[in-house]
Amino acid sequence: MKQAKIAPRVNLSVRLKNPWFWVGLMGVILSAAGADPAMFTSWQLVWQAIRQMVTNPYQLAAVLLAVLGVFVDPTTEGICDSEQALRYSRPKAKEEKK
Repeated sequence: MKQAKIAPRVNLSVRLKNPWFWVGLMGVILSAAGADPAMFTSWQLVWQAIRQMVTNPYQLAAVLLAVLGVFVDPTTEGICDSEQALRYSRPKAKEEKK
């Protein structure tokens, strides 16, 4: 009998090693949060903006959905990584993609 999958399988350790993952993650978080340059002129303003985002259900949902979009592999069905991607121990190099 097949066991039900409890959580999606995502190769998070490889994603965290890829600098472009961080660029995409920060980009969608800042965009979904409605960040503007004036928000980053002091730590007090940054924390105030974070508090406002967390207490705004719409903005919080937008950020969470945007973050989910960064984690999902668009080449696979659902939100899980492929078996091949789960076997990686580091991001695939250009030479390996041939």
